[in-house]
Amino acid sequence: MMQPMLDFKHQFCNYDCTICADVCPTGALTHLDQETKHYTQIGRVQLYLENCIVYTDETSCGACSEHCPTQAVHMVPYKCHLTIPEINHNICVGCGGCEFICPAQPWKAIFVEGISTHKTIEIKHEEVEAVEVDDFGF
Repeated sequence: MMQPMLDFKHQFCNYDCTICADVCPTGALTHLDQETKHYTQIGRVQLYLENCIVYTDETSCGACSEHCPTQAVHMVPYKCHLTIPEINHNICVGCGGCEFICPAQPWKAIFVEGISTHKTIEIKHEEVEAVEVDDFGF
């Protein structure tokens, strides 16, 4: 009672929002600026493929991957033309976007479990080489 909890049944934690700490009535939540929040893990994603509609119905989905801001949930080749979710726990921030959007019923195929202490994740960004165009490009 009166403690923070993760519940993504009706909404998820927006990747760029930092308002929770501002409105917390007890001060239990530490204020994070937007940049710090992007690298702060508040939960960890879990996947039960047995509940995933790609696995059970052999139909395309990928909603969880599309809603993951860090690509901790990404799609990998499965059967024939299908792709299925795969998890990288090390870069999951625990925002719950994947859980919120998962269409599996009655139990979600993917969900976020809270962790007792926030952790910092490390996302490796690929360097993109600048391309110089000296003419029209065709």
